[in-house]
Order: sequence, then structure tokens, then C-alpha cells
Amino acid sequence: MTHQTIEILFITLGILMLILIYKFILRRLSKGRVVHDDFCTLFSLEKNPASGIVEFYFTTPVTQQIEFCIWNQEEECTVLKKEEVKKGGQIVRFDTRDLKNGIYTFGIITNVQKTIKKFRIEN
Repeated sequence: MTHQTIEILFITLGILMLILIYKFILRRLSKGRVVHDDFCTLFSLEKNPASGIVEFYFTTPVTQQIEFCIWNQEEECTVLKKEEVKKGGQIVRFDTRDLKNGIYTFGIITNVQKTIKKFRIEN
């Protein structure tokens, strides 16, 4: 082997090492980072304070298992929907007359998120 061939091999080896180190650093930096692609979007109620039958609306970018709940001030959960939903917009209907007047939170729980919003019930 000539001296020039050995230099080319060392330069190539150095470039490959730099690429591997760069990929390792990128992987370490992206660990623990939240991927928002699968997050549902939860919308506020159109009418707040709520009374009677209300429609909670959310969208999901993928088919996934969800749990849709209402929590009272003591953080007791009333599950309105717990099932796999298809990609797209979803409506969950609920009769607020089943609960006492007051401030509540409603929200959606998936494998990757928990999103909640406040609302008031005045029947």
C-alpha cells in the first residue's frame, strides 16, 4: 500500500467516525422529546356555563384508544367514553343535569397525553 492510500483510508475512517458520533448525539438529544403527531386536539365548549345536553368535541390524527372523562372538584372521574376511536373529529354528548352545579374539568386521556379544560355547570 502506498502512503497516499493509507491517508485516504484514515480520512474515510475519520469521516465515518464523525457521522456515527453525530448520529449518536442526535439520538441522545431527541430522547424524552414528546412527539406531537399522535396528540388529540380538545376544543372548549361553545356554551359555558353549560346546561342540559352538551357536546364535547375533539379530533384525533390517528385511530387510538381514548378515555374521555369529567372530573369534579374532588378529582372524582366520570368516564363518558372509553374505546378505540377512528381518525378525525369525535363528539361526546353528556347531560349535565346528572351533575350538581359547579366547576368541573373535562378531558381526554390517551397513551401519550392527558389534556383537560375547565367548564361550569349551571342547570
